[in-house]
Amino acid sequence: MSSGETLKISRPTKIELIRLRRRLILARRLHRILRDRLTLLIQEFYIALRKTFELRKRLNELLSEVYPSYYTTLRIHGYEFLDLVSRLTAAELRVVAGTRNTVGVSVPMIELREVPRSSPLIPVESYSVQLRREELLELLVSLAEYEKSLLLIGSEIARTRRKVTMLEKILIPRILRTIAYLKMKFDEMEREEKVRMMRTKAVLERSRASH
Repeated sequence: MSSGETLKISRPTKIELIRLRRRLILARRLHRILRDRLTLLIQEFYIALRKTFELRKRLNELLSEVYPSYYTTLRIHGYEFLDLVSRLTAAELRVVAGTRNTVGVSVPMIELREVPRSSPLIPVESYSVQLRREELLELLVSLAEYEKSLLLIGSEIARTRRKVTMLEKILIPRILRTIAYLKMKFDEMEREEKVRMMRTKAVLERSRASH
């Protein structure tokens, strides 16, 4: 067997065989745990994906409702005026961020605590935007939370899948081949020992017969 098919061992001993069998039990247990964790991570990923899709759909619907008012205001008052108003209101926005644990992955929790009050500078043309302002902000905050969770959980799924594949396709097969190789070596050594014993016995018997 080539060195790429088996693990490197210093000497083919019975103690090494015992160690390999214990290592095989540990590797199979770890493979089972990681495979179960991968299943849970994929479930959480699809939950976050479904929620992200729903939030994105609702946000697009809401934006399509308020965009006409926004563009009317933009045409009348200009971009500089709207930018000034948005800066004044954004300064009062309060968002609290934290984290939560999802199958061992730290994902964000973002909560909108305080919505800015309407500025007296806001023109009447953007009134429909102001009516939907709180819902828009809540959607944006929730969408940011779930989209970041998707990225983090997706990265963890990729890492866990690589570990599962490494155990399943590389480490465990190599341990099994190494165990089989050692057993073959021990069987060969045992046969050679039997042959030597038989030859020694035959020599002794011939020696007794000659005397």
